[in-house]
Amino acid sequence: MIKTGTLHKMNYLTTGLGSLAAIGAAFGCTSAERKIQPDGQLNVLYFTVDDMRDYVGYLDGYKGTVYTPNIDRLASMGVAFTNAHTAATVSCPSRNAMLTGLRPSTTGLYDNSHWWKPVYPELVTMPQYFKNNGYSTAGAGKIFHHTPGNNPPCSWDEYQDQVFDDPWVFNEWSPEKYWLSFGYRVPYVPNPEWKPLNGISGLVNQMDWGAIPGKAENEYGDVYIVDFAREFLSRSHDKPFFLALGTYRPHIPWHVPQKYYDMYPIDSIKLPDKIDNDLNDIPAVGRKLALAGTDYQTIRDAGKLREAIRAYLACITFADAQLGEVLDLLEDSRYADNTVIVFWSDHGWHFGTKEHWHKQTLWEECTRIPFIMKVPGMTTAGTICDKPVDMTNVYPTLVSVCSLPEKEGLDGHDMTPLLKDTASEWGYPAITEIQVGNSAVRSQDWRYIRYKDGSEELYDRINDPNEWYNLAGDTTYADILEAHRKMAPSDFAPIAPSRDAYYFDPATYTFMNRENGVFIDGRK
Repeated sequence: MIKTGTLHKMNYLTTGLGSLAAIGAAFGCTSAERKIQPDGQLNVLYFTVDDMRDYVGYLDGYKGTVYTPNIDRLASMGVAFTNAHTAATVSCPSRNAMLTGLRPSTTGLYDNSHWWKPVYPELVTMPQYFKNNGYSTAGAGKIFHHTPGNNPPCSWDEYQDQVFDDPWVFNEWSPEKYWLSFGYRVPYVPNPEWKPLNGISGLVNQMDWGAIPGKAENEYGDVYIVDFAREFLSRSHDKPFFLALGTYRPHIPWHVPQKYYDMYPIDSIKLPDKIDNDLNDIPAVGRKLALAGTDYQTIRDAGKLREAIRAYLACITFADAQLGEVLDLLEDSRYADNTVIVFWSDHGWHFGTKEHWHKQTLWEECTRIPFIMKVPGMTTAGTICDKPVDMTNVYPTLVSVCSLPEKEGLDGHDMTPLLKDTASEWGYPAITEIQVGNSAVRSQDWRYIRYKDGSEELYDRINDPNEWYNLAGDTTYADILEAHRKMAPSDFAPIAPSRDAYYFDPATYTFMNRENGVFIDGRK
């Protein structure tokens, strides 16, 4: 057996909206109208979107109008969290943390270069834990990070990606073919003659936007997860199921049908609030994260900031439409009243605040995400929870609400008390990390950031919601600063081996350690 990494553990110190409830009543049946299956076991519908920040209706993160009727519809059906944050602000470690219940600082899986399975072959992910405890597990789209090797068959009874008919047979695999997972249907050409649609040269290859010429809506890749859900939910299942669906939008490139662009007239687009010299009170490590890349400056200098944000909003609404289709399918199925629904995004985006365009920072723009849970018989429709939570909490919570045996050794905490009563005591902050040694603590009213060199930031989220004024050097806030220091991770696992340390055979889904020749079977 390959030598595995050591999991580093860390210690922490430890409102309702009537309008949402009214919306919920308008959208479908109540539990009294349908009989829950006799065995009482709950199914799980797990729905994730990629790169969606708080630009959704119920979170009110966008200054203008954004059309997310289905996310808001789901918010009206369960508990909508308004202070939810990702565990990491880049896709692979964020998704790994969500699906393993372990923080990057515990596993050493800090960036997109890692395969988790060969590093921790005995690690049991959330879907695998459900599978091991009598559930049928199925998925489609982007659940784990899209790189081949991050989604081993051990987690699933069935899984469908739009690239391959058989998800476990990659005999014709190539990087170019696999990148179809960014949301296209075959055939895919990395640099077609119509690209870039935004007319800007000098941007990274994926930083493009527009409607692909001649492509019908059902030819866009994300639509296929609806097709998968339709077929899956039409079946009679003799076991409870864990169904995971993931869209690639609003991840770049922002290519969606024109009708979604038409919903956002360019003169209606709002730019995020900014101030000059916002980086002046930011430590050097934070400035380096903020100034990584030049896309913001390139798009700004081309005079197309509003066009870019318009494209992002169009992609949000496109992803919202896929969620709506799936909610309709569930509502019309025999599983409507005994299925838990989880909705979340892996991280946010900046769009020019703090001179940054993309992700991978520790400020609110990157960490705050939409997160909603509906649990039959537990949650009250149309309730809001403003307690700080992060996504490592979802694994233990789903295990709890589905009455599975307790899963030990997780970093997260069971949120069942908040699902039952959003006013319940909650003694935990939300923790977010990026790279090794950098973390943010989000409490009810404060954001604290500590970088790998010990430098710090502190923001009063009530009086400074844009996080413009770093209070870490103000002795007036010494007690608050010290309290948050104690909540931040203090121990960071060594960086896990990258993909380059292994040979991966996609045809058999096995990994070989290049140094010692030991194999790991990703099907087990």
